[in-house]
Amino acid sequence: MTVQQRKTIFGLSKGLNMNTEELHLLVNGLTGKESLTELSDSQTETVIRELRSRTYYNGKRSDRKEKPRLQSVPGMMTAEQQSLAWRLMYRLQELDEKPKMHEDGTSVTVGERMAGAIEKVLGITAIAGKDIFKWVSFEDGSKLIEYLKRYVRSAEKRAAKK
Repeated sequence: MTVQQRKTIFGLSKGLNMNTEELHLLVNGLTGKESLTELSDSQTETVIRELRSRTYYNGKRSDRKEKPRLQSVPGMMTAEQQSLAWRLMYRLQELDEKPKMHEDGTSVTVGERMAGAIEKVLGITAIAGKDIFKWVSFEDGSKLIEYLKRYVRSAEKRAAKK
């Protein structure tokens, strides 16, 4: 990798508001490599092409004032999977007979419930927040969704009985 290629990668990732961890996840998803220094010339070009494609939004160069929505990291849970998982979790909350509560009397948020489901189903410790699915792979995302569907079906059956 040349110095110019390295500058290009970091410049494009900065323009996309990616931190170094997100950049490394992208590189790993595209190439299977853990570090930029391990990339071959063709892998380096693949990463640069992907970053450039993300810099363009709706066919034109993105405006730095308006951040383009980042696409899913290859190999990780897709945006569609994340959306479905959230819809299922909100449906589950609707169906709850009595809301889940913390010991101090405050109600458990949907994000906390999602983090609990990720930990229970996948064994991955997740923290409720913006990047809750950061470490969930595509396959694990499919597994999580299937479990959430089962939970919703069970809750719907309980609600129908009452």
